[in-house]
Amino acid sequence: MILFIEPFSKNIGMYVPAYPLPIMEIASFVKSNIPDVEIKVTSIPMDYGLPLTKDGKEQVYKEFLKDLSTIKPKGVGISCTAISQAEEVVNLCDLIKAHHPDIFIFLGGYFPTLYYEEIFSRTSAVDLIVLGEGEISALKIVESLESGENPIDHNIPNLVWKTDGKIHLTQKGKPFYLSKKALLNPSLLKYPSRYDILPYAFSRGCPYNCNFCMESSIRPHRRAVPNDIIHLDLKNLRHQTNAHTLLVSDALFKSFDIFPLLRSLGLKVNFETRCDILDPSIISEISDSCGAIALGFESASYHTLRRMNKVKDKSHYEKYLANTMAIFKEAARNEIPMMIFMIAGYPGDTEEDLKKSLAFAQRLSKNTGPGGHVFKIGECHVYPRTQIYDLALSLPDVEFDDDGVFGQNIVRQPSKNLNHETILAYTKEIFDLSNHTPKLYKMIQEIMPFFRLPVQALQDEMIPDQCFKDNHREIFNVQGKSLSTFRGLTPDLVAKYKELMSGQRSTRILPL
Repeated sequence: MILFIEPFSKNIGMYVPAYPLPIMEIASFVKSNIPDVEIKVTSIPMDYGLPLTKDGKEQVYKEFLKDLSTIKPKGVGISCTAISQAEEVVNLCDLIKAHHPDIFIFLGGYFPTLYYEEIFSRTSAVDLIVLGEGEISALKIVESLESGENPIDHNIPNLVWKTDGKIHLTQKGKPFYLSKKALLNPSLLKYPSRYDILPYAFSRGCPYNCNFCMESSIRPHRRAVPNDIIHLDLKNLRHQTNAHTLLVSDALFKSFDIFPLLRSLGLKVNFETRCDILDPSIISEISDSCGAIALGFESASYHTLRRMNKVKDKSHYEKYLANTMAIFKEAARNEIPMMIFMIAGYPGDTEEDLKKSLAFAQRLSKNTGPGGHVFKIGECHVYPRTQIYDLALSLPDVEFDDDGVFGQNIVRQPSKNLNHETILAYTKEIFDLSNHTPKLYKMIQEIMPFFRLPVQALQDEMIPDQCFKDNHREIFNVQGKSLSTFRGLTPDLVAKYKELMSGQRSTRILPL
């Protein structure tokens, strides 16, 4: 028996009540190729609750370890796609190994792929790390474990491990062809009917080389999932879960030809794409099935966008802004909620760059409608071994918290005369231009019920006891009626904690 795990994230803003897509892709592929092997997938927050305190986390893990002793897996595969999951993944590995030293533990995802050396320096509990896409490697690992053999004794591609103080790497494997992708199998989940949102990836990879993104380091080419697989996947998922909302997990979303199928399945779609990719004229055609549009905008400053490698030249920049405005107007006209993703205080930014972003946000906000909009703007973070980290080191006068791959690494001073307090002031002013209409509230409550809420809001006295899994209100129940009740309270919590919602990310990180 093999158990695949989606851990929880310390950053509550990352959590959505949706089944864990990356680990489901891997588990479904393994199960489809060796159907006689028992495979289970668990999502720690969905199956055991979202811990809000250290004591709550200990209770969650106590229950998890009890179940682990019952199912006795030969191996445990853990997904770590976000930096905010990394520290918890290391702690989880240590915990599993301390109680069950014979369980073989392997990791995969963006973070382990980029930072395997740092993981091995923090823990000896990890037996193996899969680099990059994991289907083929995970299948070979499970086959080895089921045969009673150690995967490191086989010539499996894309693996790394550490023995006797030395790191070992196998050869790089061929790219995974999405025509061989397995259909997602919700029956591997503990409670498939309790998931009300379906994340789905219509493609993998991104050809753009924006220097703040990790995608180009792992999958620098975009590859689309074949249409026949998409059709079967979505029909299968719709019939096996309780979902009516599709959350598109794509670096770039272009699959608008799939909307007739989505309509027939009764699915609303929320998707993110680049503001220079989406054709504004298509918005009216998809408005009946589009729940929300998110745009990776980042900045209105030409100099900032050039530093990000987001635009090629002035001509591209002008089209970038013009298309953003056109998309915004069309979305407003069709009453579609909008999320505009922006970064404040990018390495090299001056106050003039922030002024340009503020001025453009003011222009956008004049065109809003019943759909509403939110400017999801935050501080800039730079992590070691990334292009943005190298950029920050190369520019004079840039100051940031260089606290390693497990830290926040906040840019405190992007240029000589721009300090962090000024950045936060612009961040608040831009965020306050958001138009929180009822339709926008409903969308956010569905896909991101904890969006920007500070930690203390989750234990507010207005939240009834039924929303918690314990008597001390330290474990949040993110299933069914509990989550529905919380969603209904979100507008009141937002009103109460509005001043804190535009603050630093540290106010929204669980103290675990």
